Parts: sequence; C-alpha cells; structure tokens
Amino acid sequence: MSETFSKAEVITGVARRASVTAEQKLLVVNETLQTGMSISYVARRHGLSPSLVFRWRRLMSEEALKAFKRN
Repeated sequence: MSETFSKAEVITGVARRASVTAEQKLLVVNETLQTGMSISYVARRHGLSPSLVFRWRRLMSEEALKAFKRN
C-alpha cells in the first residue's frame, strides 16, 4: 500500500476583510467586461469571492442607470 500525504491549513486568529478602494473595484469590474472574460476567473485571479464581484457589477450598473435617469 502506498502512503499518501495531505495538506492541512491551520487557521489561527481572526480574519480581517481586505480594504479595496473604489479605484481597485472599478479596475476589477472593467476587467470582467472585456470580451471572453469570466467574472469567476477575474475574481479568483484577484483573490476575491466571485459573488462579491457580481455584487460590485450590479451596484455599479444600478448607479449608472440612476445617473442617466437624472439627466
């Protein structure tokens, strides 16, 4: 029988949210808008949750619609 090893990660302490500036959010969202780009791929490449990037896209889209409606 062969021996197998597995990797275990021990988490100590409290995890903190990373601070992401509005400029960084915009760069990530713009990257997802490029042809052929997957939102999940872009999110993971930046170490973010895909659901968070989906939320940023939705919020930015809603704000853009509000701006158009004001004019």
